[in-house]
Amino acid sequence: MAASDTAPPRLLLVGDDGWLSTAREAIDTPRTSVASGAGEALDRLRNAPIDGVISALSLPDGSALDVLRAIREDRPHLPVVVYARAGDEERASAAIGAGATDYLPADSTPPAELRDRVARAIESARTREERDRCARQFEALFAGSLSATWILDSAGRIERANDAARAFAPDADAIGDPLWERPWLAAGARTRLREAVERAASGDPRSLVLECADDERTPATVELSVEPVPETDSLVVTAVDVSERVELADELRRSEQLHRVTLNNMTDTVLVTDDEGSFTYICPNVHFIFGYTVAEIREMGTIDELLGPDLFDPAELREKGVLTNIERTATDRAGEEHTLLVNAKRVSIQGGTTLYSCRDVTTRKQRERALSTLHGTARELLYAEGRGEVAGIVATDATDVLDAPGIGCYLFDAEENSLEPAATTDALAAGRAREPIRPGEGPVGRAFIEGTLVASGDRLAVPLGDHGVLVAAFEDGFDALAEELADLLAATAEAALDRIEREAALRERDRELRERNSDLSRLNRINDVIRGIDAALVGAESREEIERAVCDRLTTDDRYRFAWIGRPEAGTLSPGAWAGEGGEYLDRVDLGGDEPSARAAATGEAVAVDNVAEGFREAPWRTAALEYGYQSALSVPLAHEGLSYGVLSVYADRPNAFDEMARTVFIELAETIAAALTAVKQRNALLRETVTELVYEIRSDSCPLLALALAADCEVALEGGIRRVEGGVLAFVAVEGAPLDRVREAADEVAAVEEAHTIAEREDGGVLRLRLPSPFVATRLADRGATLRSLRASADAESARLVVDVSNPTDVRAVDDAVTDRYPDATLLSQRERPRSGPDDRSTPLDRLTDRQREAVRTAYHSGFFESPRNCSGEAVADALGISPSAFYQLNRAAQRALFGALFDGSFTIEA
Repeated sequence: MAASDTAPPRLLLVGDDGWLSTAREAIDTPRTSVASGAGEALDRLRNAPIDGVISALSLPDGSALDVLRAIREDRPHLPVVVYARAGDEERASAAIGAGATDYLPADSTPPAELRDRVARAIESARTREERDRCARQFEALFAGSLSATWILDSAGRIERANDAARAFAPDADAIGDPLWERPWLAAGARTRLREAVERAASGDPRSLVLECADDERTPATVELSVEPVPETDSLVVTAVDVSERVELADELRRSEQLHRVTLNNMTDTVLVTDDEGSFTYICPNVHFIFGYTVAEIREMGTIDELLGPDLFDPAELREKGVLTNIERTATDRAGEEHTLLVNAKRVSIQGGTTLYSCRDVTTRKQRERALSTLHGTARELLYAEGRGEVAGIVATDATDVLDAPGIGCYLFDAEENSLEPAATTDALAAGRAREPIRPGEGPVGRAFIEGTLVASGDRLAVPLGDHGVLVAAFEDGFDALAEELADLLAATAEAALDRIEREAALRERDRELRERNSDLSRLNRINDVIRGIDAALVGAESREEIERAVCDRLTTDDRYRFAWIGRPEAGTLSPGAWAGEGGEYLDRVDLGGDEPSARAAATGEAVAVDNVAEGFREAPWRTAALEYGYQSALSVPLAHEGLSYGVLSVYADRPNAFDEMARTVFIELAETIAAALTAVKQRNALLRETVTELVYEIRSDSCPLLALALAADCEVALEGGIRRVEGGVLAFVAVEGAPLDRVREAADEVAAVEEAHTIAEREDGGVLRLRLPSPFVATRLADRGATLRSLRASADAESARLVVDVSNPTDVRAVDDAVTDRYPDATLLSQRERPRSGPDDRSTPLDRLTDRQREAVRTAYHSGFFESPRNCSGEAVADALGISPSAFYQLNRAAQRALFGALFDGSFTIEA
């Protein structure tokens, strides 16, 4: 048996009993089993492990050749030794040909040789079986490998290539060609592969990474392994595509670089310790927070030296796995305190068990504290009532909010056009800090003008909108947080100042509204009086009734204490009517001196006294007024169209009772009263049975009719009434002694005639309608109760004759003044009394017609429309009036021809 065996082989002896006895004695091994025939031997082989078979040549149920054939079908490598009792070369060759491992004749083979030959056969079989097994394994690996694999000879030529190699490149199985000459290898890779193959052929395995690329494949990175095959001249080459692995490795390197840069530059600090608190990792950026280097931190030994002891409960960390937002105060290398938020997490990283991340929230805590103070400031400012109080609160709280000792609050004074120091701390009081600053002057003035924050040295100037500037002076400079907080504080102060300004504006508006309401109430009261007076004026039939009604109405309901109307008389005033308290006042004062009524009568303008008590010792009338309770007074003249009817005076029991609005109302009231007096005067004049006739001669060409007669060399006379129009009057005139065309052309050259229009044309004359400017003598006379009966101008006489009827003899002087004021060269030729009734007094029928009807029928009458036969058509009259024919006929229906003849044949009237 082989010396290397540790256990005897398991043998099967096959033969008859005699042979078995001989073979057992010769083999002499305990691990044997026996079979008497071929069938039993095959059963044994199927059911028991056997290392070798020793068989007789002839068997009871066959021969050793039959056993050999059966064994080789199932176990081709099992050694079978034929141990024949007698034999020859022919029989031995037959046994070997059938698959016997060895043939030994029993009669000539010593037992030791038998045992040795059997041992060698078993060992050789085992070697062949192992070799075949390895070959099968290699073939299986070679064929089924996912890696591209080539078998090369010692010269590097391709002998075989598996399917993976053929899929790797189209020409990967080019048998007989050197592997490094494949076109899919990059140029620089071929030399390296050849060198690796040569080294492996000499027994030195090689591994290398190459770039593979050609026109038909995507560039890839391949890892090649070149191994020599033991006991052969062959080489095995395997290729693995490691492009993805290389890319992942590159990404990993980039990621590591990114994390390294991130850890070096982020503001949070990351630390890792073991269970004892000793550092296993220190982030390179640790100096951002603590100011120490990594080496200095490591020298501290444990986390407790850096963050202090008892940062958290280890049991709690083990239970929860992570603890977040642990607030801790730590001191850096410079001795400054930092507020940190620390997160702790259980990990397992290269011996480290606890990971710490530290975030510096010192600035945030400062901001929170400052915002808390700022919130309190905002609450205080809600109740501030003045600009100065706002400035004081801001200056006081800004020292805490901004951590700046020097604070100043400047408010803009629009009247002085300067920024006035409203509140400053002592630290800012030095120098010019408490002096006004002009807008645009220095950083403070620039901040106000530009409306933006201005930094200068260690000072900040922040605008408070349009209200002023907040100034902060720092000891060691300021940072972005200080700028942000200063801006927030300034915005809060600006909002408070805006509120105060709005409230002041609202209070002023409320005051104005109250005053306006008061004014409106007074105006309503005055209007009530005016309406009452207007109602009284409408029904009054005499001057005395008007004056008495006015005084009564003004003193009704104690609106005014006393009212009276004074009539001018010989340089003084004579009381016409009065009402109220203190009528004796009129007997005590000089109505021709400086009393307001006398002054109003003298100047023709309203006189107001707001405070009677002012200087009362110097004016007797003031003393008397105070005794009767008069505190203020107003006197307004009563005048209408140049006629004066005296003065209306009103007295109140309070100062300043007659403001601008009241004065305006009383002046308008005085004009209304004067107009009513004029109307009464005219009405009374019309009721008289006789009139005074005044005849004047006028030689001045200021008379429009005389100027026209002289210009046209003819006679011109008023024909019919005169109608007032805006800015002048319309008058109809009869022309004799000249064609109308020449007269109309001459009218264009007369300044006093604005327009001339032909109404009716007759032989050597006709009727014109003239537009004359105001004032015209007829209107001036009518306003004084007089009537212009006729006005005729002659070029031959070079004069005009004016006839006027005056109803009231007392008005003759006023009428004469009106004529001579208008025509200074007028000469009164005669004055006589005559009865009112007569053929020439026909004015009342016109009251039945409207203005437009009167103008239409008067134009038609003078045009000859009512003559028979007609001298003018309705269309011509309508054209003269500037209206349509249908409109004229509608107006014409309102009057009868007989009425027009009675109304316009002779005298004329003036119509409003």
